[in-house]
This record gives sequence, C-alpha cells and structure tokens, in this order.
Amino acid sequence: MFKFIQPFALIALLAVLSACSSSIKEPALELTYNQKAAQQTPYRNPVIVIPGILGSKLKDIRDDQVVWGAFVSGAADPQKDEGLKRITAPYIYPDGSLTNWSHVEPNGALEEIKLQLLGIPLKIKAYAQIIEALSIGGYREKQIGDANDEIYDDTHYTAFQFDYDWRLSNAENSKRLFRFIQSVREHTARIYETRYGIEDADVKVDIVAHSMGGLLTRFMLRYGEQGLPEDGSAPILDWSGSLGVERVILIGTPNAGSVHALTELVNGKNFGWPFLPFYNQGVLGSFASLYQLLPRDRHNTVVDMENRPLGSLYDIKTWERYQWGLLDPKMDKTFARLFPEIESAEERRRIAHHTLKTHLEEARRFTEAIDIPAAPPERLLFDLVLGDVDPTMRTVAFDAEKRKFITLSEMPGDGTVVRYSALMDEREDGNLSVWTPKLRSPIAFDNVMILPYDHIGLTQSKVFINNMLYWLLVEPRPSGTPLGYPLKP
Repeated sequence: MFKFIQPFALIALLAVLSACSSSIKEPALELTYNQKAAQQTPYRNPVIVIPGILGSKLKDIRDDQVVWGAFVSGAADPQKDEGLKRITAPYIYPDGSLTNWSHVEPNGALEEIKLQLLGIPLKIKAYAQIIEALSIGGYREKQIGDANDEIYDDTHYTAFQFDYDWRLSNAENSKRLFRFIQSVREHTARIYETRYGIEDADVKVDIVAHSMGGLLTRFMLRYGEQGLPEDGSAPILDWSGSLGVERVILIGTPNAGSVHALTELVNGKNFGWPFLPFYNQGVLGSFASLYQLLPRDRHNTVVDMENRPLGSLYDIKTWERYQWGLLDPKMDKTFARLFPEIESAEERRRIAHHTLKTHLEEARRFTEAIDIPAAPPERLLFDLVLGDVDPTMRTVAFDAEKRKFITLSEMPGDGTVVRYSALMDEREDGNLSVWTPKLRSPIAFDNVMILPYDHIGLTQSKVFINNMLYWLLVEPRPSGTPLGYPLKP
C-alpha cells in the first residue's frame, strides 16, 4: 500500500511515526534506586556476573600476550603459527595426555571488545551495561575497584565478575565457579563481622549469567564441585551448588543448545576476514564448551537433503560420515602447523579424531546431566530473560555434496538462541502423545521475561535492567529475611 503514498505524505507519516516512537519513555533508574543505593548495609546479597562464551579475556601467562579480547595490533592472530597455538585449546592424545602448547589463562571479564578496522580503532561494549546497571543499584564491582582504589571510598565490594577460560568444558569450569562462590561468601562474611558485628554469617550470593554462562551455572547448582566423574558415571544430582546461592537470573541462555554451534564447529567462524581473524575448524573444534552448545537430537534440528535424520550429533560416526569439523581433510594444513614435530599426517589426524571423540562424549554426558527434570530447592529463585523478535535458525539440512548447511526453518528468538531453547521447551521433541499447551520443561522457572532484543541487546535493555534491579534489591525472598539468615545485634 505504501507505493501509493505521495512523497510529501510519506514524509509526514514518517514524522508522525518518529514522534510516536520518541514519546516512549525509559525508566529513570537513578531516581528509582537512589535511596536503596545509598544504603551501605548488609541487606543485599553479593552479585556474581558470569559472561557467556567469548565473554572473558584470555592472555598467555608467559608474556602477557592478549589471546582474546582485542582485535588490535599485538593480539593473537590465528593466521600466524604462534597465534594459532595461543588461541587453540589443548588437543588430547590417544593416551589421554594433553598437548603442552597452551599457557593461556582467563584475565578478567570482557567489558568491551577493542577492534581495529582499516586502521580505525573501535570499541564495542559487551557486558559493561550490566556492570553499570549494578552501580546504579549501589553495587560496588571488584574489578573496577581494583583498577581505581579511590572510586568506592570506604565501601566494600558487593559485585564480582567471574572470568573463565570459555574454551574448556563447562563441567570443568563449574568446579571453578563453585570455589569462586565460596571465596566470595567467605570474604563477605569477614566484612560483615568487621563492619557490622555479624558473626558466622551464612552469606548467600545472587548470580546474573548470560548465554553459555547460564549452562555452567545450572550444572554447578545441580552438582556442586563434582564435575563429570572420570569413570564415566553420571554425577549425583544433589543441588550441592545451590547451598550458597539464593537467586539466579539467566539471560539468553541456550538451554536446549543452538544450531549455530554445529555450523561453526563444522565450518569455522568468520569475524570479518580479511580485516578480522578467521577461526577455522581446527581452532573451534578444540573448544570442549562449544560441543556442549549443540542442539539435542530429540528436537530434530538437523536433517539431510531428503529430510531424513543425519544421525546423532553426539556420535563420532556422524562426524566421520560427513567429515565434519576436525575430520575435514582441509584441516591437515592446520594440524601440520599445530604439530610440526609430528611428521606423520595420519598420526596428526589420529590426535584430532581422539580429541573430537572425547569432546563429543563429554558433551553428551553434560547435556544429559542438565536435562534431567528436577525442581530446584524452594529457597532458590530462578529467573529467565529471553528475546523472541528476531528470526533465528531452527532447523537446517546438510548438503553433503556441496558440504554446506541450508536453513530450512526459523523461529522467534534473539538471533542466536531460539525461544524454545531458552525455555528448554520439550514440546519441540514432536511427541504428540504427551503434547500440552502448557510449557513442558525440565527447568522450573519462577519468572520469565520476554523482550524484543537480540542476544547482546538483552543485556543492554533498560527494561531488563529495571527488572533485574527489582529482583535483586526489592522483591521479597523466600528466606523472609534480608540476608537469608537472622541478624545478630
């Protein structure tokens, strides 16, 4: 119909629409939470912010070389041999030992990404909005405080960022998260005793986790410090990790996985080559965590060109049949760069095969462990924030002849995570005999907030921020007391 509108009429219409959109007001968070922010009392839980995959900076401890967190001159470049080894996670030899080239450790949360495009330095904010929002609520973040001793005067830290090597298994990182939470609780308890005379405080923390950070959080809550047992058995679901946690806010978490994880493991990830690095299958295929983002077989996300199931995404035979990821013959050159000391191409491929098989098996065990239907303890609050206005890849077909994926269907999501995955909606398994109009999920959410934003935009929305601060600061807790334990005089 718009083709019949005269130019001046169209301009007038756009002006009206612009005026309408500009009339939408944003919440005045500084005014809403000013009084609460001014209260320097222990009547709030410390908050731990957990980023998703790619969300923590990585550095090489030998020379402080930036490995991830900046695409500027001097950062690790996977197109160069030394940079390739720095960013690639250790491979696994058939005897179970690891390659010894990795000297990489996490180096703080990634608040912004530094880019250099055509010689022009750029900055893209990642998690800075969440940290800024917490400061509006009066939280004092440790990473900022350590960088500027005078910024918080005499107040103590009440917000912490959990940085981790996101290339490694979420089950392994969950053990580190468990220990990090205990250290925050113990540190805060000492502060409460010194400042407020509260002895032996059973401090609880709240968690705000984005994307994959929500998966390792969920595993930690269920299994504490167990990880995945080395004997191949299942961990014991005892909710031992929840004992020190009172509220969890998940943002855009792919609870049922994402098709993007498969396509990137198979094809690599192009961040804008030739101006930005290209991370091929040999790099991404070394990341154990990425396999743990694979969609579930039962949700029927990947088929062949005849619309038939390809086989389990967690079965090495499927990857062998289609020569996916680390089994792509094109990776021989990358393996030669990673293993120059090994002359045999067959031996290098054997190492890659064992690495792939190990990661797939661990991913299968990890997803089975977090998919078990189990309601969390009543004292633990579970909130979910998701986006559902961007068409997001739901099902793909693999063209074996052309070796590429073709998108068959899209569903509402945040551009990365489809809505059903965030909800872990098991109605997507196609089992009509148990279909119900109500959500069927192994996760019991206390609150679900659906917003019109993309995967990163969710963290930047003032609507989300307003509700996050309400959940953290205002909404009554099941414990019935501000701290979750009785205050001593």
